[in-house]
Amino acid sequence: MRKKKADILRLIFTGAVVLLTGCSGGDNKTIAKIGETAITRAEFQESLKRLMPQQGHAAGKEDLLEIKKDLLNQLIEEKLLLAEAQKASITVSDEELSGEVESMKKEFGDQSFNDTIVERYGNLERWKEEIRKKLIIRKTVARLVGEQSPVTENEAKEYYGAHPEEFTSAERVRARMIVVASEEQARNIRKGLTAANFAETARKVSMSPDRENGGDLGFFSRGGMPAAFEDAVFKLNPGGISQVIKTEYGFHIFLLEGKKKGGKLSFGEVRGRIVERLRSEKEDSEFRDWMISLKKKARIEVREDTL
Repeated sequence: MRKKKADILRLIFTGAVVLLTGCSGGDNKTIAKIGETAITRAEFQESLKRLMPQQGHAAGKEDLLEIKKDLLNQLIEEKLLLAEAQKASITVSDEELSGEVESMKKEFGDQSFNDTIVERYGNLERWKEEIRKKLIIRKTVARLVGEQSPVTENEAKEYYGAHPEEFTSAERVRARMIVVASEEQARNIRKGLTAANFAETARKVSMSPDRENGGDLGFFSRGGMPAAFEDAVFKLNPGGISQVIKTEYGFHIFLLEGKKKGGKLSFGEVRGRIVERLRSEKEDSEFRDWMISLKKKARIEVREDTL
């Protein structure tokens, strides 16, 4: 199964499957060797549990075997990357580690973050060392794979012309919403509503979390909202206010702020997206070629019969 750089980095960089050292007890039978470095069955099982904490037993026998083979390949590649980092004396400072940890904490929130880490790793310090590995690997790839060839304007235009289906947008609308608990309250509010006072009224009376933004739902196309919302909003003209709409969530009033017609997006609108996609593909290709060369040079022994 051919894998891209994103596959291994997804597993390594999220910390989902990076517990390769520090296991105690368990089955120390070797299931793979990379030079003199071994991956034991205990280490592999711990990684598998982190990857599939509950659903592993639900997978079919053939599917589970394929997952295990793929995981073992990921772990072998991680070992190779860490060995290259050691050769190149690539390290991560305590300050770099702290910055990464704080960034991740901000994303999840301290308490839920700590609870999840302790559940998966036993303690925060053990997890931090795995994050250090992640950062070392990131540095190693950036330094040793090298800069990929830049994406040219012609390459971007060729991709745009060859994939028209990717650059067609549906009609989109931008709307605001007020939702209250009773029909009587909704009808009384509707009487005094205008486009000018809608946002302020939403902040004062709406029950929806978007009340803080004046009931702003942003832009959406059909299929992005409950059908009752879309039926009410898409038939309005910009500046129009709907009648009271009853749903399972309450009694709603909508303001249509604007419409964007569907159709083919111009090259200028999507150029950045195309360049980023092609750059990512080049990075993946160059990383994969490098990884193949590392595997050819390494002495790798795998015992798939022990998976």
